[in-house]
Amino acid sequence: MNVQQPLLLLQEIQSKGSDGYPSGIFPSQRFQPKLGLIREDDNVFFTACIVHILQELAHKLDSNEQAIVQQICTSAIAAYPLYKNKDGRDSYNFWRTKPSGHFPNGNWMHHYDHFRIPDDIDDTALIFFTENASKERVGLLRETLKKHANLAYQQAKNPPKHYRNLKVYSTFIGKNMYIEFDVCALSNLMRLILKHFPNELNEYDCDTLQFICEVVRTDEFERIPFQIAPQYTTTQIILYHLARLLPYLPPKYTHIRPKVMTALQSWWEKLPVGMEKLMLENELLKQNASIAPTGVYTRDVAKNKDFFYFIAGLLTAYEGGQLQKIAESPWTHLRYRSEAFNLALLLENAVLRRNLLPTQPMA
Repeated sequence: MNVQQPLLLLQEIQSKGSDGYPSGIFPSQRFQPKLGLIREDDNVFFTACIVHILQELAHKLDSNEQAIVQQICTSAIAAYPLYKNKDGRDSYNFWRTKPSGHFPNGNWMHHYDHFRIPDDIDDTALIFFTENASKERVGLLRETLKKHANLAYQQAKNPPKHYRNLKVYSTFIGKNMYIEFDVCALSNLMRLILKHFPNELNEYDCDTLQFICEVVRTDEFERIPFQIAPQYTTTQIILYHLARLLPYLPPKYTHIRPKVMTALQSWWEKLPVGMEKLMLENELLKQNASIAPTGVYTRDVAKNKDFFYFIAGLLTAYEGGQLQKIAESPWTHLRYRSEAFNLALLLENAVLRRNLLPTQPMA
């Protein structure tokens, strides 16, 4: 598979500021297939994900490829201030903040502050990674997150009851928001914290890692994926995030590695060729698993409009009663996709395979 082609496509897709997106941001969409709804969605999340992948790949690229990556990343990072906390705090929002750009291109939700969400650990952690944030900066963020963690001012309702007394970091950084545990967002955050504080864990770090490890030990990542990852919802994507966390884990927590790797390979073997299989294959290859990649990944895989990476659950904020019970229904989910993010994963696969298989043209 040709490495340069998806890289050049990424450079082509990246906004130049004339398509409703700020310069440097990659386009994405939110959609609800059961209702026939689709909207262009200007958010920083997919852009930060793409930059993170490209930066991790950079050392495996030749000088010409590295130059393209540098141009893409520089342009993307220059757009980050548009999504920074509206009051100047060192954290980031999913959407633009001044003024709020929540639910862009919608018919009515963007008119109401009720639907404006606070900053979150996912966007903030990914942006800190791609900005190569210092240990001091990450430490200050960690102090901020303690003030919004479980039990700081209320108790989480979304995870199973046996986790609700743990001081786990919440998805959202805002006191007016409900407390939420999401194992995928927490995996991204803990990668950032463990990068700088592997031997200086506080009680919040330890409780968060305990939650993550218990989710693996009890097979809850397969049995109840929505309850432990309400923003990501599928076992395959949970496994993708868990696998990315494994290299950062201190020795005390590495006992989950065999189970995660076994599940990762099992799912990879039974999935058809598509984005889910591609994501899991990338993690298996990065961790030197004994697999022989056989799938043929073309641009058609990246253009699949049914694949979604995460969701916005319209009823996840309701913490009790009948509404909480139906929050898992796909009817109540807005799905998010980005062809550019898919291309970044396709590029990653091509780079990882470059020394494993004969070069194949990208369709």
